[in-house]
Amino acid sequence: MNQQEVQALLDLIHLDGRVDDLAAAARSASGGRIDEVAHLSPERAIGVLDKFLSGSVSARELTEWAEVVHSLDTIGVTEEHEDLLIQLLFEISTPELFYEISAETCSRWIARLRQAIS
Repeated sequence: MNQQEVQALLDLIHLDGRVDDLAAAARSASGGRIDEVAHLSPERAIGVLDKFLSGSVSARELTEWAEVVHSLDTIGVTEEHEDLLIQLLFEISTPELFYEISAETCSRWIARLRQAIS
């Protein structure tokens, strides 16, 4: 995988742009590969959740982000926090099963993630 393809995955992980565009670029970069090239960490997840709290992304965009990140085999999660990050992605990608995406939900997740890395 070349640097441009890796950057497409990182841009998605950081949610640096429109989620639809980022998802398309990341899917194209992944091209059916199954090796993890980029990783979601608690710090990166906190950054994305902060974007929701600041109003930079909507609940729909956050849900779509989590769905795509969770679905791509080229994006993994840091091994040390694997269970927590997988749970975050699952809950955020399926708010109909858990909690509506709200400032309270994101703040609670940020607290859990910060506690995990402290």
